[in-house]
Amino acid sequence: MRIGWIDYLNTLPFNFEKTGIDLGFSYELVKGFPSQINRFLSEKKVDVGFISSVHYIQNFNDFLILSDLSISSLNKVKSVVIISKKPLEKITHIYLTKESKTSQYLTKIIFKVFLNKNPVYKPLSDEDIENKEAVLLIGDKAIKFSDRKKYRYDLSEIWFKETGLPFVFALWCVRKDYYEKNKDKVKKLNQVLKTSKNRFFENPEKYIKDQFLINYLKNLDYCLSEEHIKSLKLFSEYLLETGLIKEKPTFRFIEDKNEAYNF
Repeated sequence: MRIGWIDYLNTLPFNFEKTGIDLGFSYELVKGFPSQINRFLSEKKVDVGFISSVHYIQNFNDFLILSDLSISSLNKVKSVVIISKKPLEKITHIYLTKESKTSQYLTKIIFKVFLNKNPVYKPLSDEDIENKEAVLLIGDKAIKFSDRKKYRYDLSEIWFKETGLPFVFALWCVRKDYYEKNKDKVKKLNQVLKTSKNRFFENPEKYIKDQFLINYLKNLDYCLSEEHIKSLKLFSEYLLETGLIKEKPTFRFIEDKNEAYNF
């Protein structure tokens, strides 16, 4: 099994190698940042991967979702931020990280739907953020550079204030064609990932010493409930409304009951 793996701090609870859980069959961890893993799953370079929720929404016919696993936030996420020289509503140009499609699209929804603004979007191609009016950062860089400008906006916090729902940034997904031939392995991986996240949070100090980073991870939400699916539906509606996607997605899981959440 080729597993698409993202080595960010916020994926640490899923790291079954660190939490000491044996997967029970041979595997390879194919590492990359989020947008790379999205591409690897679509190109069949990995069989299972932790992908952005937007990539699932855009390719839902190709994938199934592993149950009860996500990276979400119930309010502030702290690692998906816009840092800016100006207040949010006065931003005219913003540089977007290339590492996360979901964060890019959430930024566009916040400006278009919530603020009724249309800033100029440019790709962030370097770490020279000092001279840029506003920058979208994710992951470890968002934590590292969060104090570099006067204003800092947490995208998940904005979403929660506007909708009252958690925001789902990423999902564990498997290609449908791989799942049909390897159901037992995929179900085992699903269980191992759930066990790993539970084991990690039972004693996070065993795996990480910095209390600030522990608190950051505890602030995140790693579940996937009906509330999370409700949020994904709403996000999808906004994406349709703004022309960022062309088709309504269905959210299907690997369970035998083939449970689906439709519009």
